[in-house]
Amino acid sequence: MKAFKGLSIQKMPKPVLGVILFSALAVLFLFMAGVFTPKLSEKKIHSNHQFNNLKTQVLLQQKVQKQREFTATVVADQKAILAARLTAKIAEVLVDVGAQVKQGDILIRLESTDLDARVNQTEQALSSAQSQLNIARKQYDRAQALLVKKLISQADFDQAESQLKTANANFKQAKATVKEAETTYGFSIITAPFDGIVNSRSINVGDTATPGMNLLGLYNPKTLQLEVNISESLLSKANLGSILNYQIPSFDIKSQGNVVEVSPATDSTSRSFLLKIALQPTEKLYPGSYARVWVDSDTAEQLIVPSEAVYQVGQLDYVKVLESGEIKTKLVQLADNFQVRKGLNNGDVVLLNPLSYQ
Repeated sequence: MKAFKGLSIQKMPKPVLGVILFSALAVLFLFMAGVFTPKLSEKKIHSNHQFNNLKTQVLLQQKVQKQREFTATVVADQKAILAARLTAKIAEVLVDVGAQVKQGDILIRLESTDLDARVNQTEQALSSAQSQLNIARKQYDRAQALLVKKLISQADFDQAESQLKTANANFKQAKATVKEAETTYGFSIITAPFDGIVNSRSINVGDTATPGMNLLGLYNPKTLQLEVNISESLLSKANLGSILNYQIPSFDIKSQGNVVEVSPATDSTSRSFLLKIALQPTEKLYPGSYARVWVDSDTAEQLIVPSEAVYQVGQLDYVKVLESGEIKTKLVQLADNFQVRKGLNNGDVVLLNPLSYQ
């Protein structure tokens, strides 16, 4: 021991260090295997009376529905990206990411001084056109009355009629110009197209908005769905209206949903179809969340052990079986839903209360 006193791990000889690490791993493995746990003795059944008091079950293979798991994503069926329709500076942003809005709420206001001036100009032009139209109508009515009395020529009447038509056309054009200016002015006020939640914002006050520029993102939380691509071979198991199991781990959600949409075309690269599954509305769920979906595939004969027959020693699963009048302990390997991978056979008799016979 003196020879190793003060010797650090870095300076320890590699053979010695290897022996120490190997010994530690061996001890850990033996502990997990239950070596240090008191041995569970095997008991022999000495009488039919004792045998009748045991709670047992005969294991028989049964048909099990196999399922395949697919990765899915939470999406919103009703969503929108609000964009600018004119070039103007951002004067005011009234919402931020996460805000809940109602249809018609004002979300963004663009600078509209120039637009307001244009509306005023077009309204003045419309007033002028209206005055010209009124004068042309009076002249036409007067010319028509004089023509009946044959006090003016047909040419003079035709000229008055032509002036009326021109004035009427100018009035309609001025009216359309006012409507166009008012519509453009309306583009400076951006409102919510539906009830929803703001999930993205790419502008600030003072930025210049241009036509087609994305300003805000909005989605309706009541229309959340799951999007999942499933294999072409399983499409018959997930028709429109089928009910599929799903899980959203981040929010601890496990439920079922109806298939509400099936893509009519397959992805030629992955040989998969896009499915959409309806979700129940929930305030804590967001688009983009990771999810899993299970689709039935085929059936298979499988040995399943009752959950009450299994107990653990360390990290390993054990059961007790009745063989030739004796209770024996067996190490087993189990899959999901207590399906037996290794350690038990068809026809084995397992104890349903194993810890009562130690």
